[in-house]
Amino acid sequence: MDEPFTAVELAGIVHCHVRTSRMIVAKLYREGKVFIQEWRRVEYNSIPAAAYRYGIGVDAKKPRPMTQAERGRKLRETEDVERKAFRLARQRQLRRKIKRDPLVAAFFGAVK
Repeated sequence: MDEPFTAVELAGIVHCHVRTSRMIVAKLYREGKVFIQEWRRVEYNSIPAAAYRYGIGVDAKKPRPMTQAERGRKLRETEDVERKAFRLARQRQLRRKIKRDPLVAAFFGAVK
């Protein structure tokens, strides 16, 4: 085939389970029959996936992992107005200090 495929894409093409596809690709990679042509970032997370191609070649260099700040920035870019409001409300709630009820303090004593 002319284009590289990840193990998940191969599972869809061959109609097998993803785990089986990964085992087969790993075996072919150990035998030197396939090589990693490129690394693709999967849409639902930031983990790069290896795209394999049949034949002899030099493996592509694995990209560095995304930092926590980069992941957060990417998540906030795709966030809609409602989710942003909910996230900000949750952050405000974490900073809020709960005041003690005076009646409860009179019965049980002040906090030390």
